[in-house]
Amino acid sequence: MLTNAESDAEGRYRLDALRQGLQKLGWIEPRNIHFDVRWGLGSLERARPLAAELVAAKCDVIVANGTPSVAALRETKTTIPIVFAVVTDPVGAGFIKSPSRPGGNITGFSTFEPSMGIKWVELLKEATPGLERVGCITDPAFPGFATVLQEIETSAPKLGLAVSRIVLRERSDDLEGHIAAFAAQPNGALIVFPTAINSVERRRIFGLAERHRLPAIYPFRHYALDGGLMAYGFDPTDLFLRSADYVDRILKGAKPADLPVQAPTQFDLVVNLTTAKALGLSLTPTLLARAETVD
Repeated sequence: MLTNAESDAEGRYRLDALRQGLQKLGWIEPRNIHFDVRWGLGSLERARPLAAELVAAKCDVIVANGTPSVAALRETKTTIPIVFAVVTDPVGAGFIKSPSRPGGNITGFSTFEPSMGIKWVELLKEATPGLERVGCITDPAFPGFATVLQEIETSAPKLGLAVSRIVLRERSDDLEGHIAAFAAQPNGALIVFPTAINSVERRRIFGLAERHRLPAIYPFRHYALDGGLMAYGFDPTDLFLRSADYVDRILKGAKPADLPVQAPTQFDLVVNLTTAKALGLSLTPTLLARAETVD
């Protein structure tokens, strides 16, 4: 169950990585495994009927991408084993008891620790030395992102930065109006949180950020590859590849409660030079030396 639209190449990459990982472990469709795929569009409301369909199908294990998917499945009170990937703070979201002993029927691969918020702020400050304000595009409906946001709201003032929240829950929300209002004051930049709706709407965010001359940092490399200014985070596709091991173990009898939640092992900085030029930014040699650049 993926939060991406079916037309989104990033979602297909994630699904292909899971399939490839399972093939290496001997699970080959249609010989001994069947994939029943559901594509979401970034919100809990859209995820709920898809979760109900998968539960009704009586799957042996469900791989869930993102917080909305796991939240929707949890609401069904299903006992089907669930392996999640790309979920921020699964303890804070109430999905597991602890990373080492998840308990229940849910385990998987988490994403960002609260300290990631500090890193995003620091990178924005380095890229735009005159920075005074940071706007965080997020969805407060999901408690998993709360600790990262709290870290930003705690750390940014220590760097002389004011923090604003820009809420995006649905495609119908007035994102353009919110960003225009934020951009009305000078020296601002955006932090785009790893919410499902932000992934779905990422190209609209790119366009608005460029129109209003707002530098922005994003959570995953594909954002920078697709046109965002800068991304710092891990490779979500790698988590899907690693998820195959847990699916294999559960299909062979292991219980999710006994499989510890795993975190990313590598983080990368990616900078889009074309977008930097469009924004009129002159990035420092020190920053560029640490980054993979995209022309």
